[in-house]
Amino acid sequence: MKTTHRLVVYGCGGHGKVVADIALSLGLNIEGFVDDAAPAGGTVFNLPILGGAAWLEARRSEVSVALGIGENHTRRRIFEWCNRLGLTIATLIHPTAALSASARVGAGVVVMAQAVINPDACIAEGAIINSGAIVEHDCEVGAFAHLSPNVTLGGTVRIGALAHLGLGAAILPGKVVGDEAVVGAGAVVLRDVPPRVVVVGVPARIHRETCT
Repeated sequence: MKTTHRLVVYGCGGHGKVVADIALSLGLNIEGFVDDAAPAGGTVFNLPILGGAAWLEARRSEVSVALGIGENHTRRRIFEWCNRLGLTIATLIHPTAALSASARVGAGVVVMAQAVINPDACIAEGAIINSGAIVEHDCEVGAFAHLSPNVTLGGTVRIGALAHLGLGAAILPGKVVGDEAVVGAGAVVLRDVPPRVVVVGVPARIHRETCT
């Protein structure tokens, strides 16, 4: 990510700290955190909490934003709000991640340490590819989806918008995980997963519908 603006991270929780750490590893100048729930004037990760949405709106021509929010729907809401303000939304890729030259990565995506994104994979806007996750060739990861640490997608897998894949989940080649579906930690998906359900286990089976 190249920008002449100072960078702020929206969200100062645990996920936000990891995003800030990626930005620092890239040599970017971080102004601090923006968070609507944390009091301004405090510090997180040795960086100041600057304020909330009003602080950011007043400085929209001066700063760029990295999305430090792990929850998918909230991240989408903040992304859309930033877009309406005309803010630049950073795409951050950790220096240790392996990204194929033919892979496509959208605005606001965060790719964490040791992740792998192989040829012709497509990562849509606002998605998270967490530490050590593997996205094989020709996969499609939908907007604002979250692949937790050590998730593995076989080739040509499709992950729907706002889906969440838990720690260490594995999706066999060619399978589809629907929009807003949740795949539990350690689950192994052998069949397509419908939208808006939770699947768990080995092999993964539907546990319940999601609450949206």
